[in-house]
Amino acid sequence: SIIGFTGIILMGLAGELTEEQRKQLTMVKTNAHQLLALINDVIDVSKIEAGSVELLIEEFDLTTLVQGLKDSFTLALQDKGLEMTLTMPDTLLIKSDERRTKQIITNLVSNAVKFTDNGKIALKVVKEDRMVEVSVEDTGIGIKEEDMDRLFLAFSRIHVEGVPIREGTGLGLYLSKKIATLLGGELTAKSEFGRGSTFTFTVPLNYEEVKT
Repeated sequence: SIIGFTGIILMGLAGELTEEQRKQLTMVKTNAHQLLALINDVIDVSKIEAGSVELLIEEFDLTTLVQGLKDSFTLALQDKGLEMTLTMPDTLLIKSDERRTKQIITNLVSNAVKFTDNGKIALKVVKEDRMVEVSVEDTGIGIKEEDMDRLFLAFSRIHVEGVPIREGTGLGLYLSKKIATLLGGELTAKSEFGRGSTFTFTVPLNYEEVKT
């Protein structure tokens, strides 16, 4: 209700808004979306820990999904003055859970944008035998070697001294790694502090072949 009615007001359907009103309502809507995302993440954590995650396995074009995802980050990239390159085949049909696949890649790209203040982000999709590799490489702040072990822990947030704290719950990478495993794949990371990071999501072309 908060998101819906705030959206209606921002569209001007209830009358004209002043700039200050629009600014405040936009903050309300943004924070409502963040709260909704947090609730969904906590529910996902509960489902994973209870072993009750349900997957919807169907065939879809991964390239269409990735292109749409890249387009959705256009404004965020422009706001930070970042460039995102995309390398992938023209078409790549896979059989997996489309929503969960999108959830993982979205999280990786979102983190790259969040922790990169200048430079570029490279998004690549590569087919390797019966597997697909989706990698997100950034030129961001990177991660210290001693912090790498905490990267995929639930509610773990890595703070770098002298760097402003970024928003987040510390659940995104934990969930992404767990879901990647459920899909028969894996999520790995490598990083060099001060130079950037690369996260690689590997998933089978056909989930059913892996599980049978």
